[in-house]
Amino acid sequence: MSQKGQYSAPRYYEIAFDMNRKQEVDFLAHCFRRYAKRPVKTVLDIACGTGPHLIRLGRRGYRMSGLDLSPENIGFLKERAAEEGLDVGLHVADMTRFTLARPVDAAICMQDSQGHLLTNEAILAHLRCVAKAVRKGGLYVFDRYMCSSWTDPARRWSWTRQRGRATVRATFEALKDLNPVTQTFYEDMEIEAHEDGRRHVYRQRHASRMVFPQELRALVALAGGFDLVEWFYGFKPHLKLDRAHHPLLMVVVLRKR
Repeated sequence: MSQKGQYSAPRYYEIAFDMNRKQEVDFLAHCFRRYAKRPVKTVLDIACGTGPHLIRLGRRGYRMSGLDLSPENIGFLKERAAEEGLDVGLHVADMTRFTLARPVDAAICMQDSQGHLLTNEAILAHLRCVAKAVRKGGLYVFDRYMCSSWTDPARRWSWTRQRGRATVRATFEALKDLNPVTQTFYEDMEIEAHEDGRRHVYRQRHASRMVFPQELRALVALAGGFDLVEWFYGFKPHLKLDRAHHPLLMVVVLRKR
């Protein structure tokens, strides 16, 4: 059986991508303690997917909520949270136009999910939505993929994971058909799952956009509502972006004014 789009198979996607995120969650908790000007108790996970960060932060006692554009992901994550005994608020919503019933102390957006925003206008709309959702003194922490050169070749990774009777092989390719004018490129993903004698293949291609540090700084200033308090090139407190030579990742900490 073959289907297009990994979001139609959240369980297989979760097996493939829900790797050990302990270092990332440790880093998020560090940022909450170090940079917020209010105690962080409630956290919104934007583009939460199948919940690799939401679930782990929930286990640490944070009151979590999440939004994602995929109803399949949200349905799967509701079941996953219930199995963990976590009381979370989950919503199908667009990251550029959402509102919360109550503001939160912090928001996160991980795994380069902001890359789906292909224009400056979309990024500004997103930042303004998040600013309305976060309390004064709270944080917005997110990561963005970067390349050190427009001449970097397309990158490809493959790995296999097993859980129960399911064996899942994932292949991910980035920086394909890169356009230096629009700063966009394509990402291709294939998930091949074998379970109970059946083979399932799910494929997806989507466009992504790169934003560079000084460009992001200008967009944050233009959007208003946040101050950029620190940025990093990895998920360790000493990996400050200003010291990086060829960063592949930008992790940004914003604080609500």
